[in-house]
Order: sequence, then C-alpha cells, then structure tokens
Amino acid sequence: MRKKIILVILFLVLIVFSAGVFSIKGDKIAKNVYVKDINIGKLTKDEAKEKLSDEYKMEPFSFKYKDDEWKISPETIDVSYDLSKTVENAYDINRKGNIIENVFKSLKSMLGGKIQINVAIDFNEDKLTKELEKISKDINVEVKNATLDIENDMIKIIEEESGLELDVEASKKNFIKNLENMNFDEELVVAKIEPEVNSDDLESIDTLFASYSTTVAPGDANRSENIRLATEKTSDILLMPGQEFSYNKYTGERTKENGYKDAHVISGGEVAFGTGGGVCQVSSTLFNSVLYAGLDIVTRVNHSIPSTYVDLGRDATVTDSGIDFIFKNNYKNPVFIKNYYRNGKVVCQIFGVESDKKDIEISTTVNSTIQYETVKQLDASLAEGITKPLESGRNGYSVTTYRIFYDKNGNEIKRETVCHSHYPSKNAVIAVGSNKTNSDDKNSNNDNNQTPPEENTGQGGNNNNGGSDTGSTETPTPGDGVPPAVGDTPTPQN
Repeated sequence: MRKKIILVILFLVLIVFSAGVFSIKGDKIAKNVYVKDINIGKLTKDEAKEKLSDEYKMEPFSFKYKDDEWKISPETIDVSYDLSKTVENAYDINRKGNIIENVFKSLKSMLGGKIQINVAIDFNEDKLTKELEKISKDINVEVKNATLDIENDMIKIIEEESGLELDVEASKKNFIKNLENMNFDEELVVAKIEPEVNSDDLESIDTLFASYSTTVAPGDANRSENIRLATEKTSDILLMPGQEFSYNKYTGERTKENGYKDAHVISGGEVAFGTGGGVCQVSSTLFNSVLYAGLDIVTRVNHSIPSTYVDLGRDATVTDSGIDFIFKNNYKNPVFIKNYYRNGKVVCQIFGVESDKKDIEISTTVNSTIQYETVKQLDASLAEGITKPLESGRNGYSVTTYRIFYDKNGNEIKRETVCHSHYPSKNAVIAVGSNKTNSDDKNSNNDNNQTPPEENTGQGGNNNNGGSDTGSTETPTPGDGVPPAVGDTPTPQN
C-alpha cells in the first residue's frame, strides 16, 4: 500500500513537471503574467503586443510645481512605450533561468500565482535632463546665508534666506514610474535648501579683528575678473571654533567651467599664462588679514617669485595641483570672513567676539640675499664686444615671518615664528657678440643695452587691529637693480 502511494505521488509529480516543461516549450507567454492590470498570459507575442497597444498610448507629459506647469511633447525627449521589449520580457519569464527555476515559475503561474512586469519605456535621458534643467531655472531660488553689513563702523546682521532646488534625478525617477502607470502628470521634486549660516550664528560677533588690503594692477580685465570671483567665493564664511578654512575648497578648481579666465600666473619660477591668474593675490591678502586676526596658520606656501602686491614673506600661493592656504579658528567663539573687491582693491576682513581680539604686529626678517649671476651666450649675429640682454636676473631671498602679541599696555607677551620663505634667484642671460666683421658698430650698438628696471605695481594695506608692519633693515624690492631684457615690462603676478 505504501509503495502504491509513493508511486502515485511520483506519477503526479512527473505529470506536473511535464506540464511545466510543456509550458516552457510552447510559443505562448506563461499563464497569469500581467503588465499593470492587463493579463497577457497564455497569449502569443503578437497577440500580447496587440492587446497592450490598445491600452498603452503615449501622450504629452506635464511637469507641475505648485501653480506652474510645463508641457513636454513625447517627440521632445524621444519617449515611447517599447511594447516589443515588454512582450519579450513577459515571454522570457519562465525561459531565462535554469530548468528548475523555469519549471517552478511555470507551475506557479499555472496554479494561479500572479506575475507582474513593468512596461518597457524608451527615452532619451540626456534630452529629458536638459528639459528638466530648463525648468529648474524657473524654480530654483539661490540660498542666502546670513551675513554682516558694515555701515559707519556699525555691524549689522543681514538675515538669511532659504533656497529652492529642483531635484533632477528624483524627478527623472518619478517620470519613469508615472509613465509605467500611464500617468502623464508629475509633481516635480523640489528641495528646500537651508542656509549654512543663520542670524543666530552671527549674534555674538561684534568686533573687527583685522582688515588688510592690496592694490590690483590695472590693465588686465581677465585677472581682475578672477580676483573678483575668488574674493566673492571666499567671503561670508562662518568658522566655528576648531574649524579649518581651505582656500581651494571655497574657490573651487580654477577652470573655465567654474568661471575663471586666462591671465598671468607664476609657474616654475616664471611668469606664464594660465587659467585663474590673480587668485593668489586674494589668498595673499587673506593671509595677512588672518595673521593680524591671530588665527592659526595650518598650511601656507610662498611663491617662487616675490610678489608685487605684498612684501617678502607675506604672500600665500595656491594651485589646483595641491598647494592650499589653510587656517584654523583657534578661538572659543566663531569668526566671520568678509571679503571685498572694489575700486581696484582687494579687502579681506575678519570679525569675531571682542573678548578674543588681539593686539598683533607682523615682522619679517630677510635672513639672506642670494645674488643672481650673469650667464653669457655667444651670438654670431652681433659684432664682437657687443652685448645684448636676453633675460633679466632676479635676486633670491630667505625670509622669516614673525607674529608678535602685545598686552593692553603695549608690552610684548608672545613672539612666534609664523613661516619661513625661500625665493630662489634667477640668473641673467646676455648675448655676447662674436662677429668680427661688424666690430666698427660696437659703440653705436652699446648705447641701446640698458633699459629701466621693473617697478613694484602694488603694496599691501595696513591692518585695522592696532598692529603694524615691521620689516628688517634690508627691504629689497623685487627686481631692484636688475636690468630687464629689451622689451620687458612689469607683469601683474598671480
């Protein structure tokens, strides 16, 4: 009796398994396969496609936000229901897996189990993104941090404003879901952007710690624009206690995509042309304001060439390749950075709580001067004995920068070494004539050998914290006593 029961069971299993295999081998979609609410089970591919085409018809799509609406035609974004792919997906439900999986799915559908698949949608994602980005211009509202306004030496807090931003990626996902459900209206996903700096954060800030300015050399519109942009990007920054400020983080990479233009930069000890020229004048100006504010210097590197807008030991270079200017708020209260570019000057100011304000003096010492040498090159195109400047020389310097703290009575209470700066020298190069044929022209040609030296095109301004600038007894100006090559003119530096 027991053997008969087992045989019956095995027979039934075999029948069921065979039915499942038969279902796989047939030309019809498995039973109880649905696309949304449409049952296309037990139909051939052509029959299923025809049935779906009666229901799935593309219509113009409406994006909505509050009371605004934007209509998008299917042709604009190349959107359509891909019914062939949908039917193929349905047909493969019990055919794509291994034999056991396929039979199991077939039996499940035969026993009434409902299998749901989504309609396939074909669209041009790039075109959809562009349309949503167009719409975002109508929706987005720029967030505004709380900031400080200085009027008649009075500090006034300008309140923050929240912003709005269309979430393009989330809206694209909703677009697909809506089309799958034949819903052609979508409420766009818009995020509220809260400001990083609120009025409450600035309530305790009541004092100007330091203000430093440098003059921008005129005549280079691109450089001026880079300076304006870098000044704007590094302004209105609240630093909480212990927080660090990274100049590169706030300015972003100096690329044309980020709004920066081509101007003169210092690269490898030479003045060259590159994107973002001028941003180092802002970092150098800010460096000096930070010095007088008493904030900790974390990372600072000097240029390879002395700057024309600040003294030796008072510059701070930055690069996209890794050199950054970083400082830290070492106080127990927040500080606020406010920068301006107006009337040809870069002004960097730092505000804080009055109890944290320090009386500071900055001093630099030129430890050594490295005299440049003159390299001679024979030139057969010049008469013998005639010389011609090819490249101007530049002295090098080793400089130490100090910060001195004073008490209320003017007594020195602390002196610290802030940084060491090394500016390498650059050899002058002159051509020396070797042609004996035209030696009679020697005297007339010698009259044209000298040209005026370079001029310093800008200097740093005084700080407003009660301190002063103090230099060593030797205060060389970059280029002093060095005759430039014929045709050389002073060039604004990075």
